Amino acid sequence: MPLDEDAKKLIRKCEDREVATQGMGACQVMLQEMDKGNVVMDEESGQSYLQMAQNIKAEDVPKVLKIAFLVRDSSDISDANLKNSAARLIRAMEML
Repeated sequence: MPLDEDAKKLIRKCEDREVATQGMGACQVMLQEMDKGNVVMDEESGQSYLQMAQNIKAEDVPKVLKIAFLVRDSSDISDANLKNSAARLIRAMEML
């Protein structure tokens, strides 16, 4: 699923370490929801979502934000808590 231009801009904004550091808490919440919901996405890190949440670093935030856009827009994911946490992460990053 391709991302729109606004999503790409926000992801680029998160490559700034200061902005990314401020969004790490929201990223952790979304990753924990993904772990609870047993969501499987192509992930090259080899870590579970819970491990990713526990070990998150500022440089991981753009990747997690991209996942949030994919989760929010996916018709295959029906978990309301996960969709809400993805939307909250996106809103939090837009406000920074």
